[in-house]
Amino acid sequence: MKKQTLTAIAIILSALAGFAQIVNYDDVGVIVNDNSPVSLQIGEYFKQARNIPEQNMIHIETLTDEAIDTIEFRNIQYQVKNYILQQGLETKLNYLVTTKGVPFDIQVDSCSHFYPPTWMNCSSVESELTLLLSADSSQIIQGSWLQNHYYNSINHIGNANLGLLLVSRLDGEKAQDVFNLIDRSGPETIVDKEFGKFIFDISYTQDPNIFNSIAAKMYPAIDTLNSHGWNTMFDGDSLVPNNEENVLGYIGFIKKIYEEPLNFDWEKACFTELMITGPNVTFYDSLNYANTLQLSQMIGEGCTAGSVYVHAPFSSQFTDYAVFFNRFTKNASNDLNNPYNLAESYYMATKTLSWMNLLVGDPKTTITTENGNAISKSQIFEGLAIFPNPAHHYLNVSLNSNQAAEVTISIFDQMGRTAKQTMHIVNSGRNIFQMDVSSLHEGLYFIGITDETGKGEIQKLMICK
Repeated sequence: MKKQTLTAIAIILSALAGFAQIVNYDDVGVIVNDNSPVSLQIGEYFKQARNIPEQNMIHIETLTDEAIDTIEFRNIQYQVKNYILQQGLETKLNYLVTTKGVPFDIQVDSCSHFYPPTWMNCSSVESELTLLLSADSSQIIQGSWLQNHYYNSINHIGNANLGLLLVSRLDGEKAQDVFNLIDRSGPETIVDKEFGKFIFDISYTQDPNIFNSIAAKMYPAIDTLNSHGWNTMFDGDSLVPNNEENVLGYIGFIKKIYEEPLNFDWEKACFTELMITGPNVTFYDSLNYANTLQLSQMIGEGCTAGSVYVHAPFSSQFTDYAVFFNRFTKNASNDLNNPYNLAESYYMATKTLSWMNLLVGDPKTTITTENGNAISKSQIFEGLAIFPNPAHHYLNVSLNSNQAAEVTISIFDQMGRTAKQTMHIVNSGRNIFQMDVSSLHEGLYFIGITDETGKGEIQKLMICK
């Protein structure tokens, strides 16, 4: 056992080079609905996992329905803005995150597609809230979209001087699905560039004009990814791909009600955009009356971020996939320590605001391939999460295991010296351990967890006093 431990330490030490500094979430506000227990649970989990200041937790009271009218949205808008101004956060926040239990669909006259059509006046709560503190705030829910001045930008949101808030959502069918999403994403998530792939799919589209129009939006993204050395797959037949492995991204245009799961093996920090014929978006299986494929099902499979449209949009307003994947997978700013995150990449690729688009995921997720092969992925456990981070006196280590096993948790300083090491027996399912780190000096550390074969995972850890 001592030999196995020494081997695990050697493997971890070989992977420590190249880590950047801890990304803080001091500019992230989290909106929770005090009328929704699941909203409170998810908000608290995210706060602990990302060490979000308590002051940034924005508590509101609203309906727990997914769809609301404009009157109820004004209630949400007032509460959120009033809290931000009262707390002096208007110059600090760059991101907002809504949670399951907070409405997301603003409906006008039921968003009818029949005469007279009203669906074009409908929008998402998240897209409207991007304008909350901007000079265009008077245009919120005015029945038409606005040009996004952040579109195709190369500036990080803190330097853009646009007054925009980048808004995303934490949602899934079950709270545990959202917890898993949080655990499998975040800043500097290591992805497998050698085997990971991005899938672009057009299915059940008989009209060649529609097919060519959608394909024309996908081809530039495929070219961009290929030029950066990523694996891509274009599927243009009438069948939806399924049972694919190592999926980093899936852009799916499915022109029919599709009732089957994808059964993908999703990589961490993956992304999907789903455009599918059928009823409106829902994150509740009980409200999915047509039993059609939903983003929530893909999150349940392991997808960690995605985009949908709460009502059928114009294809001209689809995400600019070439811009998104250029920003998210390649550091276009050439600053290796400051990559574009999920929310920045998404809103740089979004042409309109005050519209129907909805982003789900941790806004500060970034991906890296650096040292991705230095430590092999454990087949026993996944979903390593450490919180709070930065830590002060105690650190929680959480992971999912598929069997009972022995694991080693090691904390190293920047010189690779072992600062603390403990061994634990994990059981099948979710395991949480608490470590006393009060004896560690302030600074940057690395925490690695390995199974009995020396395979595992490494994350950064900041200790603050």
